[in-house]
Amino acid sequence: MNFEEFKIHEIRGYIQSMYLVEYTDKLLLLDSGTKLDVKLVREFIEKDLQREFSDLKLVLISHAHPDHSGGAAYFQKLGIAIAGPHNINDWYKGLSGLITYNVDIFLLYMVWSKVKTKASRFQSVYFPRHLKLDYKLYDLDKIPGFEDWQALHTDGHTESDLSFYNGDNKFIYIADNIVRNRKGFLSPYPVVFPEKYRDSLRRYLKMQIQFFAIAHYGIHQISKDEIHKVMDKSGDKPRRHRTSLGKILFSMLFRKSRKKLKSK
Repeated sequence: MNFEEFKIHEIRGYIQSMYLVEYTDKLLLLDSGTKLDVKLVREFIEKDLQREFSDLKLVLISHAHPDHSGGAAYFQKLGIAIAGPHNINDWYKGLSGLITYNVDIFLLYMVWSKVKTKASRFQSVYFPRHLKLDYKLYDLDKIPGFEDWQALHTDGHTESDLSFYNGDNKFIYIADNIVRNRKGFLSPYPVVFPEKYRDSLRRYLKMQIQFFAIAHYGIHQISKDEIHKVMDKSGDKPRRHRTSLGKILFSMLFRKSRKKLKSK
């Protein structure tokens, strides 16, 4: 997608899309992807764009999940600065955080089993639970070095979610706050704070947004009616691992069993 000031490239990662913002003199990455996606991004910059990897000046992180923050520490080791929610390390903190960390990685593999291609293979996606951010971002902060972008706290999916907004072009990256499947747009899993999540969707409704970039998948023009439908279907009860994971796994196994029976 081309704008006057920059181009946006969608890079399909291990289970999600990442968005690389290309300026004439610098690059900005919206979410790090998994640790496996670092090599993919570097190859895209050097081979597809024919640019130096050092042109990548900043990697933004929307939230702590492994397909959004898993590559951050590895970009950092390569000399690229990272920025994300000021409280991102709360998500995987302590014993409960360690359990959540392992469940999140398990769920990543569940998604991978659905979206994998012939070229995709099972690989380790484990990554450091604690990030040493170069820049801690708060609500309404300008993005360092990319002041035409702004961080917005849009919590609910987790306890620390950011969206990244370019007001000049009415473009926003909302990570997992809305996801898409064959049936259309829907809310993500988990939604830890339902009311905060709906507040985040209400915030989008009040803004002048023309283009929504989502991690699963693509750039879309999402109407206000569609956002209202997502909001209405999101429910009032928290959907978190300890209350919902068993039901989700049972449903997945049930669907697989039905497919096997139908194929016989």
